[in-house]
Amino acid sequence: MIKNALLSLKKNIGKTILLFVIIVVITNLVIAGLSIQSATQKSMDQIRSSLGNDVTLSVDFRNMMKNREPGESVSNENTLTTTMADTLKDLKYVENYNYQISTSANSDSINAVESETDNNQQDTNRPDNQKNQNSTQGDFTISANTTMKYLDSFTNNNYKITDGRLLTTQDQNTNNCVIETNLASNNNLKVGDTFTINTTVNNETITQELTIVGLYEIQSTDNIGGAHFNNPVNTIYTDLSVGQTLTGNSENITSAIYYLDYPENAEAFVELAKKKSDIDFDTFSLDANDR
Repeated sequence: MIKNALLSLKKNIGKTILLFVIIVVITNLVIAGLSIQSATQKSMDQIRSSLGNDVTLSVDFRNMMKNREPGESVSNENTLTTTMADTLKDLKYVENYNYQISTSANSDSINAVESETDNNQQDTNRPDNQKNQNSTQGDFTISANTTMKYLDSFTNNNYKITDGRLLTTQDQNTNNCVIETNLASNNNLKVGDTFTINTTVNNETITQELTIVGLYEIQSTDNIGGAHFNNPVNTIYTDLSVGQTLTGNSENITSAIYYLDYPENAEAFVELAKKKSDIDFDTFSLDANDR
C-alpha cells in the first residue's frame, strides 16, 4: 500500500507539489490568524489596564442633549445623590469608591494665585457686553472628596505631597483641607493654619473655616497657568461634607468613582450595575473609560 502511494505521488508530482504548497499556505494563514488574535487580545488587555480600574457614575449630559426636543433646554433637576451612588458601592468587583463634588468659592482671608495674563484672559474670553463685569465664578476651585487616596493626579505623581498628608475617609465630617504650595507661600500659610472660604447659595452667604493638613506641589509646569479660577494651584481639596455645605445640599454629588479589583472587570461591573440598581441610565452614565 505504501509502495503504491509513493508511486502515485511520483506519477503525479506536479499535483503533489501544488497540494503541498496549498497545505503549507493554509497552515501558515491559520497560524498567523491565531497569532494576530492572540496579539490583539493581549494588546486590548494592556490598553484596558493602562486606562485604569475606575468606573465613573455621573449625569449623562450628552445623552440628555441628544434626547431633548429642538430648542428645549437641558433640565438641571437631574442630579446624582449619595443614596443613588450607595446602591453600587457594595456590588461585586468594587474594592473602593470616592464621591466627588466640584464647586467654587471665594475668600476674604486668602488671595488666589494670579498669572500676569489673568485680567486679559478674563476680558478677551467674555462677550463685549460682559467685559469689565465681575465674574460669578469663584476664585478657588473646591474639590470635595470621600478620600484623596485614589485621585489620578496624585497616583500618577503629577501632584506630590510636600508636607503633611492627603485626606482619607478618617477626615469625614471635618474641615481639614489640602492646598498647593504656591497658594500657601503666597498667603504665608503652613500645615496647621486655618483660613475661611465663602460662597452664596440662594442669596445666602455660606462661610466655611478650613484647617490645612497637607501641602501638595504640581510637578509639571505645563499644568500651571490660565485664569486664576482655572489655575490648578488654586484648587483646594476638602472632605465631601465641606462641598455639601458650600453647595447647600447634603445629598447631591457631582460624580461617584468606583475602583474595581481588576481593570478587565469594568464591563462586567457596568452590566451588573444596570441589573441590580434602579438608576435611570438614560439620565446617568457609567463611564469605564473604554471609548
